[in-house]
Formats: sequence, structure tokens, C-alpha cells
Amino acid sequence: MSESLVADRSSLGARATAALLAVVIVVGSAFVWIGVPWLGFWLAGQLTASNEGFLFAVLGGVPLAMVGFGWLLYRVNSLYEGARGRERRAAVGRAAWLVSSSDERNKLRRAQAPRSLIDVAMTASAVTAMVLLLVWFFLFAEMDLVTPV
Repeated sequence: MSESLVADRSSLGARATAALLAVVIVVGSAFVWIGVPWLGFWLAGQLTASNEGFLFAVLGGVPLAMVGFGWLLYRVNSLYEGARGRERRAAVGRAAWLVSSSDERNKLRRAQAPRSLIDVAMTASAVTAMVLLLVWFFLFAEMDLVTPV
């Protein structure tokens, strides 16, 4: 009986760890596409005095910060996969986005190349960021038209 209790506790701990890591992945994915650029623009505005300096700081810093934070998220994803107890995919296995939908039936394709949480979270957060950008641009951005003198 004590063995099953210990197994239940370790299973509960692994589930809680996996759930916490899943939340970190989903929130972190949204932060990559929304938070990092916003923070980069704000920080560049605070640290630079000229328009050119701002432009170079943003064009250099924001993509590098997004890549760095994305790399950290993929490290968290490997911890998440380990906490869930999944074995690593075989090196010959193909990612879900590389498998053509016309190659096989959908069910078989999904079984051979399942989508990981990081893939779904990054895709969903990137699409959400693009939609929010378009909504802001077309509905809330003020147009500053320059009138000729």
C-alpha cells in the first residue's frame, strides 16, 4: 500500500510540474511575440536620444531578444516533455509541419508526427500577435497626416 501512495505522490508531483511548465510555455510564447517587442521598444526609447539610435537599437535588440527568449522556451519545453514522461522523438521522426497532408491520412500523420505544446503555443501566440497588430493599426492608431506648407 505504501508503494502505491508513493507512486501517486510522485505522479501528482510530476503532473503538477508538467502543468506549471505548460503554463510557462503558453505565457512565455505570448510574451515572445507581444511582450518582448513592447519591452524592447520601451527600453530603446528610454536609452536612446536620437531617432537613428532608436531604430538601430530596436532592429538589433528586439529580434535577438526574441531568439534568446525562444531558445529558453524550447529548453523549458524539453523539461516539460521530460516531466510528462514522454520519450524523445526519434531522430528520423519528422516534425508535424514537415509531413505533407497529401502524403497520408490525417490520423496516421498525427500519430507519426504529433504536435508538441511549444509548436502549438508559438503558432497560436504568433497569430494572436498579428491579429492584435492589425486591430491596433486599423482601429486605434492615430494617423498623423503631414500637411504641405
